[in-house]
Amino acid sequence: MPAMRIGTPVFFNNIPFEIEERQILREMRIPRKAFLKELDEPGLAKQIEEAIGEGYRLIQGKGVYRTLALTGIEEKRVLTHESRTLFVGEKMVKLLRYCDFATLLVATIGPDLENRVDALAKDEPAYSFFLERVGAWMADYMGIVIDRTIEKEVRRFGYGRTFRFGVGYGDWPLSTQKEVMELTQAHRIGVSLTESFIMVPRLSVSAVIGWERTLDVPDKKAFQTNDTADQQENEDDA
Repeated sequence: MPAMRIGTPVFFNNIPFEIEERQILREMRIPRKAFLKELDEPGLAKQIEEAIGEGYRLIQGKGVYRTLALTGIEEKRVLTHESRTLFVGEKMVKLLRYCDFATLLVATIGPDLENRVDALAKDEPAYSFFLERVGAWMADYMGIVIDRTIEKEVRRFGYGRTFRFGVGYGDWPLSTQKEVMELTQAHRIGVSLTESFIMVPRLSVSAVIGWERTLDVPDKKAFQTNDTADQQENEDDA
């Protein structure tokens, strides 16, 4: 069995991808349609198709993850060797209470698409919106690719995985982005932060996945909050 990669960031460059029409339509809140040809408005379908085509030219998927060993739990925080201030909040304690490890992930589609969105916003607002929705889904897509890689590693070592919990979600403070970026060395995939802890490029995602001791975990529904249930449902749909 290969050695567990603890404390060392693992990087991904040029992540292969496919832009699915169904997912883009869902991102645009167009219900019950799986393909552009099903839309009743040919002009709308053509613009979305063009946005998807431009997405293929502009997106460059990158990601990184880093697994940390958990060392203890206090009232409203989970501790690691690296930090006492990263995993804080009641929901984070609920997420990681049965875990030995936690993996941070950051993923991005790069800056080119959102730069194009910003350039088009004034003169072509509708098309700019469609292109941004393509980018928003594909940022999630890159996160899912990294998520699945982490899950394989979790299972390989006999653990179960928690759902993916986004930074700033629930009561996990957005300010913890600073530690997430530092610990994952996210600057190496081109991701930085504004003074208000917003990722740049903004079409990026960051999250944590816990490694659960499967024999210790009771029925998850017993401690899953409404917030975490909603997030799990969204990820299952994805």
